Amino acid sequence: MFKVKTLKIVAVLAMSAAWVANAGAQPYPVKTIRFVVSFPPGGATDTFSRLSASEMSKTLGQQVIVENRPGAGTTIAADVVAKAAPDGYTLLFTDASSHAITASLYRKLPYHPVNSFAPVAPLNASPLLLVAHPSVNAKSVKALIAGLKRNPGMPMGNSGIGTVTHMTGEKFVLRSGVKVTQVNYKGGATPIIALMSGEVAVVMATVPASIQHVRQGRLNAIGLAAAKRSPHLPDVPTIGESLPGVEGAVVSAVLAPAGTPAAVIERLNAELNRVSDSAAAKDVYAVNVAEGMRMSPAQFSQYLEREVKEWAEVVKATGVTVN
Repeated sequence: MFKVKTLKIVAVLAMSAAWVANAGAQPYPVKTIRFVVSFPPGGATDTFSRLSASEMSKTLGQQVIVENRPGAGTTIAADVVAKAAPDGYTLLFTDASSHAITASLYRKLPYHPVNSFAPVAPLNASPLLLVAHPSVNAKSVKALIAGLKRNPGMPMGNSGIGTVTHMTGEKFVLRSGVKVTQVNYKGGATPIIALMSGEVAVVMATVPASIQHVRQGRLNAIGLAAAKRSPHLPDVPTIGESLPGVEGAVVSAVLAPAGTPAAVIERLNAELNRVSDSAAAKDVYAVNVAEGMRMSPAQFSQYLEREVKEWAEVVKATGVTVN
């Protein structure tokens, strides 16, 4: 009898403890969320991070802030997040393509590009735009290739070594047979400033950093690095119409540290999908020639694995290495 009563008391106490723990637990989020952005202000990734932070702050009941940590092909920001507490309050806002490229480009990383993170969601894909300074006197892919072959070693700018702008530029060089001098900057806006000043001749650019200068006639749009023309830029041909096999896009996406609770990941995934569906996002996406993407965390994980494999083949073919 005594044993039975003791077991009942233990069971009651355990249930009470669980009830107290659940009652004391607070739903996520209970404090400020930080987006660690892998590029400086002004480019595609930064533009979309600030849009997302603003929209999520409205629905989560907590402020979402942006902290730019550019450099080293997105690895500085990624390292910060990989080492952060897996609680959903420190998140990596990056270009998924550049993040995938680092897996094969860097021989030594303080984290694993896949295993150190919990994929949350992609937001959109914004194809890159090949632009040239008017002095190059080229308004088409064929004319640009001809000019670069006449003047080997001309400087070509990108948003940073190992980024998708760099490696898509390398794709262009590989497919066209031209020789250029790659100049690596930090962020999408910086190489455009260099292009405007004549410091470089051509840039594989992000659309947010370059499109207004194209529309103002200050830069020549050579071609879109996409499989098909964009309805937002119908007069700009794809590079592939003249030179197949040159595609690349900024895929704005969010990753959390590995070990972040599944419930938190699912909540963030839902919030980011809501951002892409918002009227504000649709306007910003249209201006920046971006198409919304919707994936579950599991689907995004599979997508990243494919990206890592595909970009590894490009890295091997071009022979680009870092450290």
